[in-house]
Amino acid sequence: MARKKKHPEHVNHERWLVSFADFMTLLMAFFVVMFAVSQVDSKKVGRFTEQFSKAVGIDMFPQPGKGLMTGALEGSIVETDNQPTAGKGPGQGALPEELAAIRNALVSTKDDDAELAKVQIIARRNELVLRLSDNLFFETGTDTLEPNAKAVVVKLAHELKGRKVDIRVEGHTDVRPIKTARFRSNWDLSTARATTIVAAFIGEGIAPDRLSASGYGEFHPVADNTTDEGRKQNRRVDIVVTIPVPQAGDEPEPAPAPAPASAHDSHEGHPR
Repeated sequence: MARKKKHPEHVNHERWLVSFADFMTLLMAFFVVMFAVSQVDSKKVGRFTEQFSKAVGIDMFPQPGKGLMTGALEGSIVETDNQPTAGKGPGQGALPEELAAIRNALVSTKDDDAELAKVQIIARRNELVLRLSDNLFFETGTDTLEPNAKAVVVKLAHELKGRKVDIRVEGHTDVRPIKTARFRSNWDLSTARATTIVAAFIGEGIAPDRLSASGYGEFHPVADNTTDEGRKQNRRVDIVVTIPVPQAGDEPEPAPAPAPASAHDSHEGHPR
């Protein structure tokens, strides 16, 4: 009887692929974890960038078409946009048309007016900030304007008077306390300085219902209060110019009356 021929067993030469695939999966998972751990918290970075930009009056990460400022120095006019942004609507990061017109008018005169050049002009989204430094505009520890500062305030008032804007004047101090017969605290001093500017604007013809004054004491700093330079920047008055928000009950402007029909139009569509 013939012996049955035995076939050789098939050897699986690709079994190593299973182990290799498992190894690659684990390796990929390891790198994914390492990548996730190394990621920067973008929200924290965004908040830090925003606070730093406000402190120095500079947009550190400008949008396309905007210029990067190298510094917001005392007595300078700061522009956050290289080009006028009038015409873009709110929410687009653009300065409204009326505010852009004010900004452009002030910027155009800075080279010819040494006094006006002491004002920092900071363009933010939907508002324009005119910053008056404490040591340039007020006598130390008082709400009295320096003689040369009065002329600057008058020029600002004349530029703002004919505009359809609201004006919020904010007084700020550094952290050093004050306690005099007139000012019991930094709250009093900051509020009094804001009120001084408001009174000057009213005297130049700006409608009082467009104005408001507030004092923030030392609680809204823009710089480090532990240094002389930082404290000097924090002692300031900000004139914040905004577009009025329509209030409930305001009557809309009447629409123009339709033009009367001409004699030619009155015969159109009628048989002759």
